[in-house]
Amino acid sequence: MKTALGYTRISVDDEGSISLDYQEAAIREYCDRNGLRLARIECDNGISGKSITNRPAIQRVLQAVDNQEFGAVVVFKSDRVSRDGIESLQIEKLFLRKAVDYLSVTEGNLCGDGVDDEFMRFIRAGLNQRERRLISLRTRTALQRKKAKGERLGRPRYGWKVVGGSLVPVPEEQEAVARMVALKGKGYTTREIVSALKEEGIRTRTGRPFNQTEVVRILRRAA
Repeated sequence: MKTALGYTRISVDDEGSISLDYQEAAIREYCDRNGLRLARIECDNGISGKSITNRPAIQRVLQAVDNQEFGAVVVFKSDRVSRDGIESLQIEKLFLRKAVDYLSVTEGNLCGDGVDDEFMRFIRAGLNQRERRLISLRTRTALQRKKAKGERLGRPRYGWKVVGGSLVPVPEEQEAVARMVALKGKGYTTREIVSALKEEGIRTRTGRPFNQTEVVRILRRAA
């Protein structure tokens, strides 16, 4: 059985991103379905895919590939690794050179060596970079529209709401934040904090259980 390393990433500012929990579950299911033994999953939380620079988890993954420590690396989608076209091509060439399978839950095996496979590498790299630019354009356009209307830029963070143009605390949300901080202070992992909040009936604004991404984001802002 081939041993695999998983990788997930989410950007804090990319609200439309697939959650870390969803990515992780999809990777585990993919490995089970394809007879891969998943050793662990590396994660870059709240970091842009513009470049692999200053992303410790992807650096560990690429080092493991260079050292041929695993037979495969599994991601949810290739743009989780990089949204820079040139970087994407260089990364896929590294996998090919080291004979390590580069597998995507949504795109399949990214390490084919046929003519069409090489062609698709260029297409994939271009599409990933294009998506990054589209996200940037959509964000700028939305901010410009809000500014023109005199609206507040961005959503108020968890624990606060806007009343009459001013931020005011939301008592129940402030209590939830305090609980998260307290659990972290006791040495709880993010996963354990999520489980504790679920058991205690503490939920998000929309009434659903918190996920790990949301807890990390709230704790970072509360620090």
